[in-house]
Amino acid sequence: MADIENIKDKEAKTQNGMGKRILGFLKGMPFSFILLGLMILGCIAGSIVPQNQPLHVYYDTYGAAKGNILLSLSLNHVFTSWWFMLITGLLCFNLILCSISRIKGVARAWKSTRRLSVWGSWVTHLGFLLLIISFTLSQITSKELELYGIPGSTQELGNSGLSVTIDSFDVELRDDFTVEQYVAGLTVTDEKGEYLSGSASVNHPFKAFKYNFYQDSTGWASYVDILKDGEVVKTDLLCAGEYTYPDDLRSLVLMFSHLYPDFDIDEDRNYYSKTPLLNNPIYLYGIYYDGSLMSIDFAAPDELIEVHNYAFRMYGPCQYTLIVAKSDPCAWLVGVSSLVLVAGLFLSFYVKPWEEKRSKEND
Repeated sequence: MADIENIKDKEAKTQNGMGKRILGFLKGMPFSFILLGLMILGCIAGSIVPQNQPLHVYYDTYGAAKGNILLSLSLNHVFTSWWFMLITGLLCFNLILCSISRIKGVARAWKSTRRLSVWGSWVTHLGFLLLIISFTLSQITSKELELYGIPGSTQELGNSGLSVTIDSFDVELRDDFTVEQYVAGLTVTDEKGEYLSGSASVNHPFKAFKYNFYQDSTGWASYVDILKDGEVVKTDLLCAGEYTYPDDLRSLVLMFSHLYPDFDIDEDRNYYSKTPLLNNPIYLYGIYYDGSLMSIDFAAPDELIEVHNYAFRMYGPCQYTLIVAKSDPCAWLVGVSSLVLVAGLFLSFYVKPWEEKRSKEND
C-alpha cells in the first residue's frame, strides 16, 4: 500500500510540475515573442495583399493558383481571419497571465519604496493589452464605404441607410497650377429625412451621422450620347476608365480612356496638358467590338465618333470626386489604450531614472 501511495504522490507531483511548466511558458516572454512575431508577419501580409476586395481581383492579380492559396489562408481579410484572431487571443491571454502574476510583487514594491516607477513595466503591459483588444474591436466594428460622382448627383452610401448629395466640388489651384486643396460640399441625409451639410477636404473630414467623410481623389468625367441612325438612344455619364455601349448592340463599346483639359503636343510628338484648366479639352477614347480593339483616337467635345449606323458624342467634361466614409465606434478606446501605453513608457523611461537620481542625491 505504501508503494502505491508513493507512486500516486510522484504522479501527482509530476503532473503539478508539468502544469506549472506549461503555465510558466504561457505567461513567459518567449511565448510573447513568438506571438508578436506571428502577428507582425500577419500585419505585413495584410499590408502587401489588398484587403476586402472582390474575389475576382485576387484571381486577376495573382492568377488562379496563387489566388486560391491567398483565399484559403484568408489573406484577403487578414485582420478578421480566424488565425489572426487566435494569435490575438493568445497574446491577450499571455499578457493577462503575466499581469496577474506580477501584480502582487509590484504592489509590495510600491508599499516598500513608494516609487511610481515600479508600476512602469506593469502599466506598459496593461496598455499593450488594451491596445491589442481595442485595435481588434476596431477592425471588427469599423466600416469604410465609398462613392463618387459629380456636383449635383445623389447616391446611396452602401447599406448605411444614408444618401449623399455632392453639392459642389472645387479644386483650389496656386499660381503655378499646383493643387492647393480639394474641397467637396456634401449633404448627408438619413432615412428619417434629417440632413447635415458641410465640406470635406484633404485631411479635414466632414462628420455626419457617426461617419467621417473624406475627400479621397478626383478625376475627369464626361457625358456620352449614343446615336443610332442620327437619333439619340442613350445618354451615360462616364468617369475616366469606364465604358458604355448601345443597349441593342452590347458588343460595340466606347471606352473613355483619358481627358487632356488643355491639350497640346510637344516637339517630340508627346501629348500633354499645358494646364489643368478646360481651355482646350480633348478626349482619348477606344472603340471595341466583341472584346477586340477596333481603334483608339482623339475627339473634341461634341465631335461625332461614327461606327456604321451608330455614333458616340462626348461632351460636358467635368471633375468628379471620390468620397470615402469611415465609421469607427471603438476609435476612442484605441486612444485611451494609447494613453495608458504612453503612461507606462513614461514611468519606465523618465520617472524611473529621475527617482533613482533623486535617491542617490538624498543618500
